[in-house]
Amino acid sequence: MKKNIVLLSLCATFALSASADTVGFEVGAAYWGAKTSGDFSYKGDTIDLEKDLGYGDKNTNFIWASFEHPVPIIPNLKIQHTSFDESQSTNTNKVFDGKTYSGVVNSNLKLNQTDFILYYELLDNWVNLDFGINAKYLNASVSMDSATQSASTKDLNYVVPMLYAKAKFELPLSGLSVESDISYISYDSSAFYDIKGGVSYETTFGLGATAGYRAEKLKIDDISDFNSDIDIKGFYAGLFYHF
Repeated sequence: MKKNIVLLSLCATFALSASADTVGFEVGAAYWGAKTSGDFSYKGDTIDLEKDLGYGDKNTNFIWASFEHPVPIIPNLKIQHTSFDESQSTNTNKVFDGKTYSGVVNSNLKLNQTDFILYYELLDNWVNLDFGINAKYLNASVSMDSATQSASTKDLNYVVPMLYAKAKFELPLSGLSVESDISYISYDSSAFYDIKGGVSYETTFGLGATAGYRAEKLKIDDISDFNSDIDIKGFYAGLFYHF
C-alpha cells in the first residue's frame, strides 16, 4: 500500500508542468445498465451475489462535473458520483455476521461511490491526454434479515487512492471523439479498477451526448473483516454540457 501511495505522489509531481490553456467547465449525467456479479463475506460464508441473493441487472446512474484552468502548478478537478442501491429477496441458507439466515432472506447492497480526481493535461489538441490521481470514496453497506433472524448490517466507508489516466481522440471537423479513462490500484491481495470507454458527440454550442461501456472491480481483502470480489459492468449513455 505504501509503495502505491509513493507512486501516486511521484506521478502527480511529474505532471506539474502540464495544464490546460483555457478555463473550462463540464457537467454531465449518464444512465448505466449495470450487471452485478461476484461474492462477499463478513464473519461467515462466502455469499454469491447472483446464486445466493438473486442480484444481477441493475439500472443506475452516475453524474460528473469537471473544472479546468490555465494555472500550471494547480491540478484540474473532476468529481464523479455513482449511485448503486439494490434490494432482493430470495431463498438461501448462509452465515453473515455470525448469524445463520435461511428461508426467504431479504438483503440490501449499497455501493455508492464518489471520485475526487486531480489531474493534469499532458496534451490538449485533437489528442487529449490527462494523468493524475483519484481518491475514490466508497460508501458501502450490506444488510440481511429473515423471518427467523434479526437484521444485521455491515457498513464500509473507505477511501481508495488510485492512479488516473484518460485519453481522448477528436475526429477533426466532425464533433465526434473516442475516449477512454481508467482508475486503478492493486496492493496486497486487494484490487480496484474503474474503466470507461466510448464515443461522444459535442455540438458547437457545448451540448453533447456520450455512450460506451463501463466496468468496475471491487476486490477487498480483509478490510475491517470484510472481503469481496465484486464486478459491476454494462453499457451507459448520457448527456453533457461543456462550456
